[in-house]
Amino acid sequence: MFNTVFIILEIVGTIAFAISGAMTAINRRLDALGVIILGVVTACGGGLLRDIMLGVFPQSLFIDSLYVIISASTSLLLFIVFYIIKDDSLTEKKWYNDLLTITDAIGLGAFVVVGADVTISKMAEGLNGNGFLIVFMATITAVGGGMLRDIFAAKVPNIFCKHIYAVPTIIGAIIYYILYKVGCNPYVNIFLVTFFIIAIRLLAYHYRWKLPIVHFKNHE
Repeated sequence: MFNTVFIILEIVGTIAFAISGAMTAINRRLDALGVIILGVVTACGGGLLRDIMLGVFPQSLFIDSLYVIISASTSLLLFIVFYIIKDDSLTEKKWYNDLLTITDAIGLGAFVVVGADVTISKMAEGLNGNGFLIVFMATITAVGGGMLRDIFAAKVPNIFCKHIYAVPTIIGAIIYYILYKVGCNPYVNIFLVTFFIIAIRLLAYHYRWKLPIVHFKNHE
């Protein structure tokens, strides 16, 4: 049963991040291949980075092609819809940015849990690690794809400048690890952490919460 929930979570996160990546590519006026690649990179990039850091070879991306197929299909479908509509004003509307943020938040929440669980499983198989490794890998799994998406789209990654992005992810990963260590029901753990990350990310977007930055007088 837990494996089923885990797979559903992976699929939901994959679709959500693929939409986020494809919409970013469409907004940057990339062609069909660019939209598909950016969707796949956003959906699968975090897991790829995690596996590389954990020394997993070949990476799960190349063993199970399901998630590549899902993300590529989602991206292609989105491209076809916008190609038929042919209304570039849509990318400037508030609902477009809202949808982009919502799908990104869902991907973050889902993939923190996925990243933490994969790392815990690897440690059970003999990988030398600790709580820091679990939190770090959970965070990388969640934000890695979005970071690669923004780099490929020639943007400063959202984790460095866009409202509060990585912070709820890190806190969520810590909460997941703590609840795991105290023996919390795994389903409760998944729900609480996923809901927490999505909620904080959307609240940060709505209320424009940001971490402080340096403001130089001559730039004001």
